[in-house]
Amino acid sequence: MTDTRLSRRAAGLPPLGLAALLPAARAGGATDLALGIPVGDPPRAAVDAAAAALRSGSNQYADPAGLLDLRLALAAQLTAERGVEVDAERELTVCAGATEGLLVALIATTDPGDEVLIPSPFFENHPGVVELAGAVPRFAPLTGPGWRLTEESLDSAVTPRTRALLLNNPHNPTGRVFDEAEFAALSAVCERHDLTLIIDEVYDRFVYDGRSHLSPLGSHPGLRDRTVVVGSLSKTRRMSGWRLGFCVARPSITAAVRSVHERTTLGTPHPLQLGALALGAVDEAAVDEARTEFQTKRDLVCAGLRAAGFTVHPPEGGWFLLAGTAGLGRRSSALARELVEHAKVLVAPGASFFPDREAGEDWVRIALVRDRSDLAAALGRVAAHLS
Repeated sequence: MTDTRLSRRAAGLPPLGLAALLPAARAGGATDLALGIPVGDPPRAAVDAAAAALRSGSNQYADPAGLLDLRLALAAQLTAERGVEVDAERELTVCAGATEGLLVALIATTDPGDEVLIPSPFFENHPGVVELAGAVPRFAPLTGPGWRLTEESLDSAVTPRTRALLLNNPHNPTGRVFDEAEFAALSAVCERHDLTLIIDEVYDRFVYDGRSHLSPLGSHPGLRDRTVVVGSLSKTRRMSGWRLGFCVARPSITAAVRSVHERTTLGTPHPLQLGALALGAVDEAAVDEARTEFQTKRDLVCAGLRAAGFTVHPPEGGWFLLAGTAGLGRRSSALARELVEHAKVLVAPGASFFPDREAGEDWVRIALVRDRSDLAAALGRVAAHLS
């Protein structure tokens, strides 16, 4: 029975796809190949600086836009990486993680009833964030066996009510890294229909096989004025639980983003911002090492899954891949429960990543973030169960 006191937008949010599996996985000690939780701790310098800030009294509100010194550091990093100037004072806002960044960007740029175009499959949180903003998700399928973004697919999903397009690159869950032709298609559709692009770039440093990460900041400046770029410190810095993200947009959009942000979280935790600030510039050697390690894990996981009978398209970036289950003769929801119970391995059923949940029954999502030994052992148990 529905509680009539609930809002339609809250009552309509389904449980996250892993909700039914997590208790059994935790109780049984299953290896987690579902969630993108990085191995290791944040850099010691960040932890020490945050702890010192707590002890020294930096426990009250900071500037809602984010500490200026942190914004200056982030802007300098983005300017160096993207080759285009980012104004820390007028174009950058520190948010409580990338998830809040997406929500405030949507509220700032869409009205209730507007449509937001989402390529599918999609990151599970994206449709729900759109609905919480009061907008309506509308889906455009990635095409072909390689999950490509095409102008035709995007165009066919646009209606007179479409106001924005929400995308992540590198893409979760497929692992695609969108190329020049796909960005040209994206740019053409956004220009033709006057759409705002909200792009989630949290995996921007994890791009494999020598590919380049393209962004509306720098590599596609024609998109910049109509884009909100959402980033995070959690992936490169192993700080997921600190909830430190940011939005970059032109000054008029940034002013609206900040107004919404002040009415959601008011601001991000002051001592944790000081901890992040203590890190200084990204250690490029460490990032290169992490990227190489993840590429090695990707190859290990792809080989192990193929040997077990899955169909695999190797991810070009990010921390996830979609593995096809049709050849195994099992629906992914049933397979995911089997693997938790009998192989002690947690994977994410595919239904949560597709607008047609039935289409998702042919896929499971696998995370690449465990230690190599844990990955190898878990894949061995999966193969043994399916043999």
